[in-house]
Amino acid sequence: MFNKNTAITMIVILVVLSGCSLWRPKAPQSKAGEDIKSHPAIIPEQTDIDARTKAAGEFRQRACKFLEKRKPDDAINLLERAISLDPKEGQNYYHLSRAWLMKGNTAQALEFNNLAGIYLGESDEWNQKVEDQKKSIENMR
Repeated sequence: MFNKNTAITMIVILVVLSGCSLWRPKAPQSKAGEDIKSHPAIIPEQTDIDARTKAAGEFRQRACKFLEKRKPDDAINLLERAISLDPKEGQNYYHLSRAWLMKGNTAQALEFNNLAGIYLGESDEWNQKVEDQKKSIENMR
């Protein structure tokens, strides 16, 4: 059945796995009259912007800086990460379209331009930007 090496390997794996767990600091005990809501171990019930949306926005901002420096590959990497965190944010698709257009790939640029139009459809300002971008893509084809 099992040889000695297999048994030892299984024991080592079980010992290692049993020690793995997510560690979260315990909330401090409140002393009479003390406000502990600002303690780092306290996780707020609700926030205005969740962490995923915030991180996606930061990726988008960094990607735009890469686009300004004409580094579309770096921007694409960050924008794909932003989309994985916040897939309904149309600005990510708009800027991804910019990056693909910068690389000369009009098919990809048009694909992401269409997605930007879907997710940014309620804003007149963004509708105009998306439409102008679409014209630029079609002029390159």
